[in-house]
Amino acid sequence: MNRRDLLLNEMKITQWVLAKPQVLKGDAQIRLADSVKLVVICEQDRQQSGFFQDVLRSLNLARHQYQWFTFEQAMRLSFSHSPLCWLIQPEAQAVSFQQKFAKFSPNLTACLHSSWETLQHPAAKRQFWQQIEPFRFEPLPETQ
Repeated sequence: MNRRDLLLNEMKITQWVLAKPQVLKGDAQIRLADSVKLVVICEQDRQQSGFFQDVLRSLNLARHQYQWFTFEQAMRLSFSHSPLCWLIQPEAQAVSFQQKFAKFSPNLTACLHSSWETLQHPAAKRQFWQQIEPFRFEPLPETQ
């Protein structure tokens, strides 16, 4: 033991060693629940917008069936199923996301848009609605 360890031991100060120091640096993986069917990756929080609420209604999704992440958080995702991913990111970031997860989830379906503002154009909205049409999920059973 070195002098510092002896002094700490005499003062009855317990020394701790971090088991996962990378967690403090933000390297922890975010595990995605199997119930999540839609992953939205966007820097701006637009969850309360009317457009996003329409998307949830059209896909028959409840609050616990989607997750909203920033790009940095999305790069730490870990999942065992293939959710629908909606990337609202510049192209370079969208490509790096797809490349990272292609090996884990080859059937990963992604809708791509460079920014939330591009979705305000009628042609982009129409294309988006056509793109997500096949992904309507079964509605949840009503609870009494």
